[in-house]
Amino acid sequence: MSLDYQLFEMINRFAGQNHFLDQSVMFFSEYGPILFGFVLIWLWFSPFGDKEKNRKSVLYALTITFVALGINKAIELMYFRPRPFVSHAVHMLSDKSAADPSFPSNHSAGAFAIAFALFWIRKKLGSVLLIFAFFMALSRIFIGVHYPLDVTAGAIIAFIAAAFVMSQSRYLDSVYNRIIDPLGKTKNETMNRHL
Repeated sequence: MSLDYQLFEMINRFAGQNHFLDQSVMFFSEYGPILFGFVLIWLWFSPFGDKEKNRKSVLYALTITFVALGINKAIELMYFRPRPFVSHAVHMLSDKSAADPSFPSNHSAGAFAIAFALFWIRKKLGSVLLIFAFFMALSRIFIGVHYPLDVTAGAIIAFIAAAFVMSQSRYLDSVYNRIIDPLGKTKNETMNRHL
C-alpha cells in the first residue's frame, strides 16, 4: 500500500461522517474556483491602492494560471492516472467521470497559481489565498476525487509556472501596460500633473 494512498485514506475516511461537513467541503471544492475568480474581479475594479499594480497583479495571475493548466494538460496527454474511486473503495462525495485523469489536479494548480501570483506581488492577499488554495487541495482529497500526490503536483506546477512567468516580468510589464492603458492616458495625466 503506497504512502500516497495511506494519506488519501486518512483524509477521505472523514467523508460521509457528518452531513454539514460533507456539504460544506463539497460546496467549497466545487465552487471555490469562483471565489478565486471574484478576488481577481474585485482586484481589477478595486478603488483601493494602486490601480495599475492591482490590474497588473490580475494579468500576472491569469497568465500563470494559463501556463500551469497548460502544463497540466500536457502531462495528462502523456500520462493517465485513474481517479481514486476507480482503483479503491472510497467515500465518494462528487460525481466525477472515471475517464478524467487524476494526476495532476487542475483545481489545485489553478488555485495555487492565482495564490502564488498574488503572493509574489501582494504578500498579504497572496498569503490568505495560499491558505484557501491549501484547503482547496485538501477538499479534493476529502471528497474522493484526487490523491495527495495529485494536488501536491498541482501546487508544484503552479509554483514553477509562477516562477517562470515572474522571471519574464521585464518583457510582460510592457505588454500588460498596453492592456491596462492602451492609449497611455494614465502616463500622460501623471506627466501633466508634474508640469
